[in-house]
Amino acid sequence: MQLRGLLLIVLVIGFEKSYSQSDSKLDPRIINGVEAPISRTKFQVSIRLKQHDRIFGRGHICGGSLIGPNKVLTAAHCLYNTDRKRYRKAKEFIVVMGTQNRFSRVNGTIVSDVTSIAYTNSFSLDTMRDDVGVMFLKTGLPANKTHLTVSPIVLSNSSVAPGTKCQVSGWGKTSQGLLSTDLMMTNVSIIQQGVCRTSYGNGIVEGMFCAGSLLGGTDSCQGDSGGPLVCNNELVGIVSWGNGCAQKGFPGVYSNVSYYRNWIDSRNASAPVDYSFGFLSLSFTLALGILFN
Repeated sequence: MQLRGLLLIVLVIGFEKSYSQSDSKLDPRIINGVEAPISRTKFQVSIRLKQHDRIFGRGHICGGSLIGPNKVLTAAHCLYNTDRKRYRKAKEFIVVMGTQNRFSRVNGTIVSDVTSIAYTNSFSLDTMRDDVGVMFLKTGLPANKTHLTVSPIVLSNSSVAPGTKCQVSGWGKTSQGLLSTDLMMTNVSIIQQGVCRTSYGNGIVEGMFCAGSLLGGTDSCQGDSGGPLVCNNELVGIVSWGNGCAQKGFPGVYSNVSYYRNWIDSRNASAPVDYSFGFLSLSFTLALGILFN
């Protein structure tokens, strides 16, 4: 299994090798991406480790999506430190938005510390179930002002029909094996759930779906994890995992935003540290974990 929360589409947003999540689960490969226009990716953020971003741009580990003035949606595994077997603390991250070049600060670029994070305690690196997380920013969008390069995206409320053409984006590794300097994007198609399960068997559980091409050649990959899958101008999926990158018969696997919508909407920066709840059609209870500074 490969984590993609650190990679993205055909292009792939990847960690620097020295502090990647887990080399055995990552396959740095990218295919057929194009530079992403600002007009279509104003919600895209770069999630970085503060200690590695002293050289601006080098700390990038994952993608994410701005879904409110100071709220970012990403993958749970992007928040987890696999070396230390624990979730990172909020103060270990910074989030950058409003730039296409990950090394450049431009007019409108916002660089923010993270005040708190939230994730489901039921998330597991073994199964990748419930691979969804939220980050709250210290510096969000200015109140009552239109920002030229940063804008939240609307969350999907319903499933998307198989065959729908969607876009995934990120700063992950390219086919040349290098992290992309510029934000890249590619088109992928929603895969019918039965076909998705044929590819991955019991690995596909509620809250997951596939997107990509069964012929291979385009996909999310290392460094794109946590990034957005957008269909019809709505956020439909979160880059999660897959068997390799862009391999024939193995499309990318995404966390389903509509499935987790109630959980996502209920997360806020002042939520209790720990409590249980149920949502949607889940027959089990999820516990919320939040880490503060």
